[in-house]
Amino acid sequence: MKRLKFIIKRLISMIVIMLAVSFLVFVLLRMSDTDPLTVVIGNNQSTPELRQALAEEYHLNEPVHIQYLRWLKGVLVGDFGKDYVDGQDIKGLIMSRLPITFGLVIMSSLIGIAVAVLLGVTAALRKGKPSDAALSGIMLVLSGAPSFLVSILVLLFMTKYVPGYSFIGTYTNFGEFLQRITIPSIIMSLLFVAMLGRITRSNMINQLQSPYITTAIAKGLKKSSVTYKHAFHNAVIPVITVAGYMIAGAIGSSVIVEQVFSLPGIGGLLITAIQQNNFPVVQILVLFMLGVYLVMSFIVDILYTVLDPRVDLK
Repeated sequence: MKRLKFIIKRLISMIVIMLAVSFLVFVLLRMSDTDPLTVVIGNNQSTPELRQALAEEYHLNEPVHIQYLRWLKGVLVGDFGKDYVDGQDIKGLIMSRLPITFGLVIMSSLIGIAVAVLLGVTAALRKGKPSDAALSGIMLVLSGAPSFLVSILVLLFMTKYVPGYSFIGTYTNFGEFLQRITIPSIIMSLLFVAMLGRITRSNMINQLQSPYITTAIAKGLKKSSVTYKHAFHNAVIPVITVAGYMIAGAIGSSVIVEQVFSLPGIGGLLITAIQQNNFPVVQILVLFMLGVYLVMSFIVDILYTVLDPRVDLK
């Protein structure tokens, strides 16, 4: 019953947040100095008749709150409207780019989390030894390495020493898709390794030094069983929490990698839309990214209680 009340409460708060942010973004975009009709007309010759026709087609002659309600109604039924620059269907435009961004996020998350946990646990078990210092040093260096700089260096290295590897062009099958996103995903995973690796190490050390671990070993339980079944289980819970938020934020952070490697993903689409003052694309992408973040935080909270029943949902 408590979990059901928590879920309902969170869902309501998520809806309120998304409505508030979407309205704020919608209004702020239209308070800018850019005239939406100028963006829609583009290089065409502007005439009063054309401006009037386009204003009616895009409902730009209506009050802002009416425009917002009309846009929100469309979003709720899956109609995201047309972009101002090319008149393309925004839903189709986004759907064509989702595979790249989702592929980057999923692959980088899987690689990053796996490597981070492995390094963190290894470093914790070898606390005070040279290998611990080496692993901690690697994670510290990775945490301070800008992704755009790493991307550029990797791109230069691959271009010079692996000339047959292609980052550009289209993909016609899953193999080509993986080829395009593997290296960028590895670069994105470095942030996961740096952050989650250190958290794993710290939590594992705290758990291994806890009295219940000492008691369990004194009772004759195998050290390996105590380490991985008890200490690791408790140490990994905060890691999962942070990982969830990092996965949600990875969609936004993919912008840099997508730009450097010319990947047609959501991040690049958002940057282009902002540069072109393409308001409908900007507002739906902001809402999409916010929605992903809120959903991931909701999943993390539920998962936290599953992993640790002691946590009380309030």
